[in-house]
Amino acid sequence: MTHVQSLVAQINESLAQVHIHFEGCSKTKIYEQEIKDAHTYPLVAGGKRIRPLFTLLMAGALGGEKALTTASKSAIAVEMLHTYTLVHDDLPCMDNDDFRRGRATTHKVYGDAKALLVGDGLLALSFLQLTQTNWQQGRNYTAELVEILATAASPSGVIWGQWLDLSLTGKEDTDWDLMEIVHTFKTGVLIAASLEMGLICGLSLQKKQYEIQVIKNFREKIKKAGIYIGLAFQIIDDILDTTKTSVELGKTAGKDENQNKFTAIRILGKQRAQELSSQYTHLAIALIKELFAEFQAAEFNNENNFYAKNLIEQIENLLARPN
Repeated sequence: MTHVQSLVAQINESLAQVHIHFEGCSKTKIYEQEIKDAHTYPLVAGGKRIRPLFTLLMAGALGGEKALTTASKSAIAVEMLHTYTLVHDDLPCMDNDDFRRGRATTHKVYGDAKALLVGDGLLALSFLQLTQTNWQQGRNYTAELVEILATAASPSGVIWGQWLDLSLTGKEDTDWDLMEIVHTFKTGVLIAASLEMGLICGLSLQKKQYEIQVIKNFREKIKKAGIYIGLAFQIIDDILDTTKTSVELGKTAGKDENQNKFTAIRILGKQRAQELSSQYTHLAIALIKELFAEFQAAEFNNENNFYAKNLIEQIENLLARPN
């Protein structure tokens, strides 16, 4: 098992152990178990775990092995929040999908109303995770982590992306400029948040104390890289949606086309879409390497380099994925 596979296994183990405390009685025990199972159901369905993995690898690149402990709660938080968006996205009033990650979506198992509550619950639990971050030295950055994740989850974050996606469905004047905004906020901002939280956790373990403006500049750079990754990821998703089966994808293939949604393939054509995805990928990796170069001389050691290399490899693998 590679180190990355080990990290994914740890992420999966943590997600399977969701703790929910109840003030109930013997008559509510059956329902307590049901709500626990319902919240765990979408979390353990599998997936690439790219967002929590990015958080951990970015933290390790800047703070070494110890930073993985600091970033562990952020990693779980971002995956909980991502899963909440998927549970809501699959609802009949949204994208209306029956399958996610190869099995029945949450609302098909627990009903629409309870699936709505599961999404709400996972959103709240994600912020509870952040409050439990173990800062090992120096300043406490919990407020910054909450700000990053809340901004990504807000009406100017993933909700804006979903709002536009719903609003533009079927509109014939939709062009790539509009769809780029949809993908930036529906997909890119949460990937950016995962990298940004990893950066904060990693910086917290560095010996050097950086000025607030310098940290802000670091955050802006990694945020922009995350947006580019999200755009490339979504374009590849659109391509795969037209070339792979539902079994290969683990979700309903061709759904966007059936719902008259505008995709990269429909607007740009396959060749231009592939070119643009490659362009976004190169821009993202260049920004990340540029960021790492600012630390390399004074702060980087073999441990940091190991995680930096693994982060870039994971991005490259993600954006060249076959499904």
